[in-house]
Amino acid sequence: MIKLNKDKNLIMKEVPVLKGEHIILRKIKESDIDERFRIGRHNEFVHMCGGESISESQYPDRTIWEDWYEYNKDDKFFWIIEAYGHCIGTAGFHNISDPDNSATYRIGIFDVNYHSKGIGTETTKLLLRYGFEVMKWHRIELKVLDYNKRGIRCYEKCGFRQEGILRDSAFIDGTYHSDIVMSILDYEYKDLYEV
Repeated sequence: MIKLNKDKNLIMKEVPVLKGEHIILRKIKESDIDERFRIGRHNEFVHMCGGESISESQYPDRTIWEDWYEYNKDDKFFWIIEAYGHCIGTAGFHNISDPDNSATYRIGIFDVNYHSKGIGTETTKLLLRYGFEVMKWHRIELKVLDYNKRGIRCYEKCGFRQEGILRDSAFIDGTYHSDIVMSILDYEYKDLYEV
């Protein structure tokens, strides 16, 4: 459950636990290092995030996930997606602009066994609620690669609208691809979710 608080400074002191029907969004913890190492880097996930394909011999060792933990442990807008007691992905906000009252959304479900199961939609709805109802942002935006059809469907289902295309903005595996820019505004969120 999200506790509403008018003081953004109090809100941002810690990562709140957000509970959904099938998932928990929570702060990263050291045990997530081993979970992330166990899952590894699947090419499908890497490709959807815009990374280059890698062979099994290139898979990172545990130290890269130790660095991942250290880098993210103090981020107040970084959540682990936990399903059935396991760390399966991450989500959160970056490029937070106080003058513009906006943020950029990101999500990655790195355990491919949880793709196409509604986890992305549930996570996105929880974080939209946090962004609009707790942080009181006016705008939340994202970029998604044009070939990530599953991601685009999820974002549209949650209320994001396409507003532009960054043509040939990403060079991946020897080919140029475009990024689609999507956003949702506070009044669109209120209308959609009847807040």
